Amino acid sequence: MYKQENVLIQGETTIAATITTPDQERSSFPAIVLIGGTGGLDRDGNGTGFKSNLYKDLAEWLTIQGFITLRYDKRGIGKSGGNRHSVGLTGLVDDVSAVVRYLKSHDHVSQDVSGLILLSGAGVALKTSMQEQAHALLDEVKRTKGIKGKLLRFSLNEKSVVGKQQKLFERVTATDQDTMRIQLMKFPAKWLREHLAHTDVSLRERLVQLNIPTLALTGDRDVQTDVEHLDELAALHVEHIEVQKIKDMDHMLKHFDGEMSILDVKKQYRSQLSEPLHPELQHQLHEWLKRHDWAS
Repeated sequence: MYKQENVLIQGETTIAATITTPDQERSSFPAIVLIGGTGGLDRDGNGTGFKSNLYKDLAEWLTIQGFITLRYDKRGIGKSGGNRHSVGLTGLVDDVSAVVRYLKSHDHVSQDVSGLILLSGAGVALKTSMQEQAHALLDEVKRTKGIKGKLLRFSLNEKSVVGKQQKLFERVTATDQDTMRIQLMKFPAKWLREHLAHTDVSLRERLVQLNIPTLALTGDRDVQTDVEHLDELAALHVEHIEVQKIKDMDHMLKHFDGEMSILDVKKQYRSQLSEPLHPELQHQLHEWLKRHDWAS
């Protein structure tokens, strides 16, 4: 039902990507670029010891809906060039621009950048999101009973979690180096430092200034992103921004109605690998794309 090709895109470095095209007799199609979140997952949504195929499944589903899709390995990941540890947020944005320029020049792509979809996005600055996750972890540790709880509280406490995180923020802002060593491991200092330059307010202002149709969807079973931040976006009362809370959906865009746990989230994700994208997510995406005349 679709054609697939691997391409190399020249920007500041070489970006390796996969384009899927509907197998239909048409001269042009609307197109969607899939931009991965933070972390080291490749264009398909896979990483060391973790194979979800999340981005691959999403790209294929969108192609079946009639879209050309492009998903790519971020700089320094998979088959893309560059160094993932030394690239900053600005460099990653430059790569997105190179990908968009490439796709706009594609023979079968029919539009300029005309919309934005935020899937399980934090809705806040990275610093806020990291702090919220740290406090959520500590709250869960406090609630954990028995020997397991006692052992966790010994190693995971305010000082070891929140204090350590604050020291990290202070270290990256006190240097102008691209990378630094954190517990003998390379850490992308430039990337975090550039993130810390943004606030919750400044990010929301950017979304308002974009002035293009924007859809933000988050599941109410997402332990990595607080779904209530969607209310803050809705409170802006901006006509082009729409928010949707998906019942019983987690961060991997799958159905989940069990107990939410940061401590067991990797086990949860691995148990869902063969499950499809959440049906309500599919419905809301299709309806929004259809309302803007991008989907049939």
